[in-house]
Amino acid sequence: MIKAVFFDLDGTLLNSKKELSSKTKSVLVKCRESGIKLFVATARPPILGRSLCWDDSVLSLFDGGSYYNGGCVVMGNEKHYTPISTDIVKKCIDEVTLYKGVNIALQLENEKHAFRYPLKDEDYMSWGLSAEEALTLDQINDMQTIKILVFYANLIDSVTPIDRGLVDSLEKLCIDTARFYLTDKGKCVQIMARSVNKLGSITSIMSVLGLTKNEIISFGDDINDIEMLREGGIGVAVANAADEVKAVADHICDTNDNDGVARWLEGMLNV
Repeated sequence: MIKAVFFDLDGTLLNSKKELSSKTKSVLVKCRESGIKLFVATARPPILGRSLCWDDSVLSLFDGGSYYNGGCVVMGNEKHYTPISTDIVKKCIDEVTLYKGVNIALQLENEKHAFRYPLKDEDYMSWGLSAEEALTLDQINDMQTIKILVFYANLIDSVTPIDRGLVDSLEKLCIDTARFYLTDKGKCVQIMARSVNKLGSITSIMSVLGLTKNEIISFGDDINDIEMLREGGIGVAVANAADEVKAVADHICDTNDNDGVARWLEGMLNV
């Protein structure tokens, strides 16, 4: 019997417009009504009300989740962070600053953000920030970094892959010391603490709830979802997922733009 479901957001539960469709929302409501607990498992920070403009009717559907790819676990009102070592943060910043035009964002404890290059004022909204809240790299002081992002433009609308030399250098820096993902078809590098991934945070939530793997379902689409889909209960990849992700999934559902997650849950759980 399924007792909990974990959802990646971008490219999976959300459509290409970063929206939760009415169809998907209605199925999530039915899952909740049938007693199934719902959790997000996302690279985003836990400020979805701001970054996705979700109101309480959506936020209340979820019991918590895994944020920053597992760098922050939220259960009810409790929030636990796992920071990256300050040495790795400094080395990554130094490496990125050798490349003109490449931005680096530090996602900090308590959902603060620092950027190498400022974004356009209107672009901060997709990060859940205002322009006034954004910090520069020399303003982080002793704040702990939870996740590092390396990208061009505003990330969500970037069309430029990261230079291969920079990718290789960052990956080499992270060997044995940090968790490294190249996502978004090569357009984004994501770095967390070595012990962090979505699977680890899901496992901790499962432990608190007393759940076993055969009682959960995990949905995803990108490289940072591989561990979760391979070992986090029943793994389901959307049809638009990366090939490497579909290869480890137990099932493939329709695309995110065709309400694939919702339709698969309807068929599987009869909700």
